[in-house]
Amino acid sequence: MRRASWPVALGSLGVGLVGWWLVAVRVGPLLLPRPDAVCLALWTERARLASATYETGAASLAGLVAASFFGVFAAALGWWSPTARLSLRPWTVLVQVVPIVAIAPMLVVWLGYGRGVATVTAAIASFYPVYSAAETGLKAPSADLVDLFRLYGASRWQELVRLRAWAALPSLFSGLRTATGLAVIGAIVGEFIGSNNAPPTLGYTVLFASRGARGDLAFAAVVAAGGLALGLGSVIAWLERRLIGRWWGS
Repeated sequence: MRRASWPVALGSLGVGLVGWWLVAVRVGPLLLPRPDAVCLALWTERARLASATYETGAASLAGLVAASFFGVFAAALGWWSPTARLSLRPWTVLVQVVPIVAIAPMLVVWLGYGRGVATVTAAIASFYPVYSAAETGLKAPSADLVDLFRLYGASRWQELVRLRAWAALPSLFSGLRTATGLAVIGAIVGEFIGSNNAPPTLGYTVLFASRGARGDLAFAAVVAAGGLALGLGSVIAWLERRLIGRWWGS
């Protein structure tokens, strides 16, 4: 973020916090905790939230890595073979539209309680943006560049690795930015059903706090989840700058 934009961002955040506080005072803490109560919960429950954030972050990152690998592989396979692309299409659409909440109980039966369920749901949630972005990016090179490669006798493998893979990076990173937040959401949804708080997770913390009328703790867990998503997104942005440079406007 540019330095000149910081005052605008901070001003918008301040207005939002004031509006939140005014609504919370009016409706009461059972419906909406005040921002100061959430901040207090972040401090007093910092050990639990830190452990939960680490566990959810590990599941989110593992799911994102798996989704990135399979998404890029499926896109490259689809580019290589039109038959493979047509064969993969219904499965990629199915992964996109499958309701994670509906299959999470079956994942618990197959995998048991623990990080595995959250990792799988994170991978399912974040797969399609990566696949779609990679598929689009592989088509990015202009016809002139493709003709030049083929004129010099480049094989399809060389065309894929040396031309299309690099041309696909801007689109791929755009998909990864979307997939990062979805991975965190997917992990938390998986933890709603697949976590028994051993170890603590953000998904279980939200459920536990909501059932116990601890709105401040539930919101604190949500804030921690938002920070986790922002942190993973910052890593993606750093990798984007390192690999394709600032010339792309990231």
